[in-house]
Amino acid sequence: MSHLSKQFAFANHIRDPETFPAPEDVEDRRMNIYRELFFNNVSGFVTNGFPVLCSLYDDSTWQQLCRAFLAKHACRSPYFVDISKEFVEFIANEYALQPSDPPFMAELAHYEWVELALSTAKGQSAGDWAGQPYSAVKLSELAWVLSYEYPVHQISTEFQPETPSGPHYYVVFRDKEDDVHFLNIDQVNAFVLSCVEDDAEEVSALIEKLQNAMPHLPADQVAAGCRQALDKFVGKGILVPT
Repeated sequence: MSHLSKQFAFANHIRDPETFPAPEDVEDRRMNIYRELFFNNVSGFVTNGFPVLCSLYDDSTWQQLCRAFLAKHACRSPYFVDISKEFVEFIANEYALQPSDPPFMAELAHYEWVELALSTAKGQSAGDWAGQPYSAVKLSELAWVLSYEYPVHQISTEFQPETPSGPHYYVVFRDKEDDVHFLNIDQVNAFVLSCVEDDAEEVSALIEKLQNAMPHLPADQVAAGCRQALDKFVGKGILVPT
């Protein structure tokens, strides 16, 4: 067996010891150290990254899920900080839900991953614009608008919805102190933020878009509500005046 083949055999066994036999020239005592060390490191990152999802499982079932991730998912990143992202991709694209899994599993995993992702994302905070005049805004590069079919912010061991009730909208942002915050927002605010997700928009144009989208309401009421929402988002650093 070539050196490269031995490496593949070693790695395959560590990832999935039930399917791949251990290399013949390595004693089992040593292999067991590698097996436990590797699995405990990966499962530890997954458990710490998804505390709510983990709390919905008994220990044995959760360990089986971590083992399935380790055995079946081919991680593209070599960095430990990206393990949570790889786990989200595994759940969303490769994993088949089991009877023991909640139907909101993929959405809850993504929701929990967002905090780590945004805390490590590259970008500059909006600064302090509270109370200052502005005529155009854009979404901060450290603010993400999200929607889920389940109310993921409410899920716990005591509340596990069985059917979708959404869409539920959120904006997750990192402030100038680099703290990550989650806001549950309504459809109107989600519409406003989506309008400036890619490019800056004049406030007057935003108001006009919202008025066109809500023709059943008085135009001045829509305008006042839009300006109030913009002031709130600017004050939090979610929107950046331009």
